[in-house]
Amino acid sequence: MSRNDKPQPTPMQIEVLGCHGGEMAGFFTPSLLIDQKVLLDAGSFGSVLSLDAQLAIDHVLVSHAHCDHIKDLACFADLIIGRRNKPVKIHATAACLEVLRNDFFNNRIWPDFFSLPNSEDPVLKEVVFSPNKAFKVGRITVRAIPVSHPVESMAFILRGPTGSFVYTGDTGPTEALWKSVNRLKDLRLLMVETKFPNDLQFVADAAGHLTPNTLAIELGKLQADSVPIMLYHLKPDRMEDLQTEINALGDSRLRIMQIGDRFRV
Repeated sequence: MSRNDKPQPTPMQIEVLGCHGGEMAGFFTPSLLIDQKVLLDAGSFGSVLSLDAQLAIDHVLVSHAHCDHIKDLACFADLIIGRRNKPVKIHATAACLEVLRNDFFNNRIWPDFFSLPNSEDPVLKEVVFSPNKAFKVGRITVRAIPVSHPVESMAFILRGPTGSFVYTGDTGPTEALWKSVNRLKDLRLLMVETKFPNDLQFVADAAGHLTPNTLAIELGKLQADSVPIMLYHLKPDRMEDLQTEINALGDSRLRIMQIGDRFRV
């Protein structure tokens, strides 16, 4: 490389550890590993990653406090105690962190690893972010957008050196997210939840999730015509029905996310 050549920026490396809306053999709840250092949601990574890979995680982004997005934080904290010289930063809204402290790491459901082994040097460290305000996690710029769910839930827009991708989190029909997405000039990938088949539309509406029918309506709000769209959070016992209904939409951008998928963004 000559003196005038600049190093080329390196894309974000994304590995799918879990991507389903429930667990049974071969199906795991949402967890994405980014650049081997950043975890996006914590549903199932402990079932997939080795000890060394878990010890390499420095940051966890939590979209919301429902069990299928946080449950593996419990055994993760227990596993890594005494093995790292700095805490793992848990990035979430103030309301989400309050749930984690009061209802999960509360010394009843699980030990308070935000205070263990001591409050000056804990295993986990709370880092509060504000919706709609950009913040840095390593080399990634993150912005959280509130979406529609029974509890406070965030979508994430993540920007690396070569582009952005969007993770919708758990959501039903929403507006603010698509307005933000449509302003992106470097969008490379969309990850959109679609949990229930159409015959369970009444459950999806009550629980704040999408079906193929409402997915089609939501994608009508999207201005990007050629960006790949990965669908995740599908109910594992209804995968065949969901695949059939998604195929019937006739949208070539759509693909169902699989455990082990890797993306460069």
